[in-house]
Amino acid sequence: MNAVVKQLPKSQVEITITVPYADYAKAEKKAIELLGKEIKVDGFREGQIPENIIREKAGPAAIQSATLEQIIPISYSAAVKENNVQVISQPKVDIKSPVTKEGDDLMYVAIVAVMPEVKLGNYKKIKVKKEKVNVTDKEVNETLEMIINRFAEWKDAGRPSKEGDRIEIDFEGFDQEGKSVPKTASKNHPIVLGAKTMVPGFEEALRGVKTGDTKEFTIDFPQAYHAKEMQGKKVTFKAKVNRVEEKLSQELDEPLIEKATGQKQSVEAFKQKVAQDLEREMEQRVQADVDNKVVQEIIKITKAELPDALIDEEINLLKEERKYAVTRQGLTWEQYLQHIKKTDEDFAKDHRKPAEERLLARLGVNKIIQEEKIDVPDADVEKRIQEIAGMYPEEQRGKVLEHYKKGSEAYRGLKNNMSADKLINMFVAE
Repeated sequence: MNAVVKQLPKSQVEITITVPYADYAKAEKKAIELLGKEIKVDGFREGQIPENIIREKAGPAAIQSATLEQIIPISYSAAVKENNVQVISQPKVDIKSPVTKEGDDLMYVAIVAVMPEVKLGNYKKIKVKKEKVNVTDKEVNETLEMIINRFAEWKDAGRPSKEGDRIEIDFEGFDQEGKSVPKTASKNHPIVLGAKTMVPGFEEALRGVKTGDTKEFTIDFPQAYHAKEMQGKKVTFKAKVNRVEEKLSQELDEPLIEKATGQKQSVEAFKQKVAQDLEREMEQRVQADVDNKVVQEIIKITKAELPDALIDEEINLLKEERKYAVTRQGLTWEQYLQHIKKTDEDFAKDHRKPAEERLLARLGVNKIIQEEKIDVPDADVEKRIQEIAGMYPEEQRGKVLEHYKKGSEAYRGLKNNMSADKLINMFVAE
């Protein structure tokens, strides 16, 4: 076998492979044997049909196709290995010179995407400031108040509604022609006045209502409203008040804490835990912001000719991620596309640039890791695995440890993430 490799634009190579007739003949013999197991001929047992009969029954085209299925993967794999071609996609194969008679060599061309050459700018100049995390008493108290409100008890108010009351209403929205507006109706809908969970103006219109009241009011939806079909729309709502309740006085105490967490603990211990959780959440947000800023800087200085095959693969990954998210919201992919008024082709077009940026980020990060010889010792990975396992109930820790066992995909992924974390820390300004 002979292979000639030619570089093409956009990180592709053209491999011209010539297979000697002797190798082709061996592959043809194997192909005929396999075809012989599929063909049934009266008077012959499976695998015992003479070659001339198999050739007659199968025909030249089927034999040639079966032979190519045998010889191309073998010869292509050998050519890639011998020439150390770092392929990242399936090849597009074009037969240039088929075998038409005994003694002919087979020649074909395989065009395949390869790992692009990555060129980095001066990454050592990247510096990103990391904000300090400081949880205030005010933030802790606001969180505690939210918990108290979540488990608050309510009683019939026996008076007109006011700020802080919970009302329960049936309502429906109508356009200026009196037609019902889709997705603007609800039954026994709870609203805490002042919580600002409804469109602006809705809660304000319901202040002063009593149980049994009916009320009609018109709302102008904001131009920047999250649902596009409602932006700037004028909707008249008809509402019936089923209930007006006021919140009973409630203090943070041990029974409420047990009700909220399922665990017995003192008020002081609970406050400390809330503060620690807030600090952890804020730290994660700050770190995510730093990560994003560093990655954006790396994208700016990373140059690579991205092959279409790699971009298409990344677009498909983005699509699968979005599919997973919309499925969790109870939508099918088709319903989601219909909602955003897009097609699969539109999605691919819209996400080509994000896909390219994700690829450049990944290639740039990996290149810097190589340049800086960043490595995470196995002992550090094992320590992190133990920390992760410790977050789970004792009866589940064995499964977690098995999931992250050395050599597994999860282990490699965790080690890569820890390497990326070390890289990020290189660029954090003191």
